[in-house]
Amino acid sequence: MEVLLLGEKCTPYLSIFSKNLDERWKISTWKPEEGSDILVKKYKSAEIIVTGFDAMNTGNVFKYISEAKNLKLLQIPFVGVDWLDKSFIPSNVMIANASGHEIAMAEYTIGTMLALALDLFNVDKSFRDGSWENWPGLTHTKLINNEIFGKTLGIIGYGLIGQECAKRGKSLGMEVMGINRKIKKILPQNLDWHGSTDEIDKLLSESDYVLLACDLNETTHNLINKETLGKMKKTSFLINIARGNVCNEDDLYNCLKNKKIAGAAIDTWWVYPYSNKENKNPMPSNLPFHELTNLIMSPHNSSNSLESDIRRAEFMSKNFLAFKNNDEVPGFVFYGTGDKVEV
Repeated sequence: MEVLLLGEKCTPYLSIFSKNLDERWKISTWKPEEGSDILVKKYKSAEIIVTGFDAMNTGNVFKYISEAKNLKLLQIPFVGVDWLDKSFIPSNVMIANASGHEIAMAEYTIGTMLALALDLFNVDKSFRDGSWENWPGLTHTKLINNEIFGKTLGIIGYGLIGQECAKRGKSLGMEVMGINRKIKKILPQNLDWHGSTDEIDKLLSESDYVLLACDLNETTHNLINKETLGKMKKTSFLINIARGNVCNEDDLYNCLKNKKIAGAAIDTWWVYPYSNKENKNPMPSNLPFHELTNLIMSPHNSSNSLESDIRRAEFMSKNFLAFKNNDEVPGFVFYGTGDKVEV
């Protein structure tokens, strides 16, 4: 089968694919700087297309997807596909995703929890500016460190990412709670409590750290709003590695500004460079989150590690082989809904 890798971001996958796929597989690449004419030419023979994020961002790869008349599998090299308009993809084309980033995102989560507990960035800035206000040798120290040992981590969306976060939280001596749409019959490993979304108030009110690790869908859109934020402890923190729109932008900003909760770490946003073509470096929100001192901000990079790329490539290899053998594809998400392309 012919596999076409789109974008520089697919480069780390090449060695893994070469190892896992035999000589019957033909792998080619395309990068945005090569232009649309070469893209269209390569589309014509591609049976599997892997869409690197940089190619999706700058290469107009979906604009010409109808030229891929032999396309059978569209492989997204990460999990989230809430942005994908199925009507652009022919109904005979399978869309699959790939996991492998869970460890990186769990380490990001633990890292931000520790940084928030220690107020690390504000302490660093103060000391760099020449102040010893946080030195414990003073009678009155401005800040005192918090510990995450003995605290409660509440995970909204207890999937693969949540499981890795729970494992690490437990190893650090935390109590861990988790919720899914439906309660599980058997308490999952590394959880002290598990509930359904109907019991979210319990998780919010008892957690010292609330982690958003859920999908974005009609039930989770604006899940975190003025009302649900009001259920959280004033001393608690929110961490969002899910999607920006899981949170109500205005309500979260006002909550943090007015210190209704202690702080937050946000990795997923409402504005991205691909949604603002006039500005390559737009602010990630229409509100001044960047002015808040009780917030850690990162550019949706919690999963961005070389090790994640390697694990994703291994997962995608399994998708390809299963698809070729007419077996169940591990990363199957759905089929397109557009008109079939006549070869």
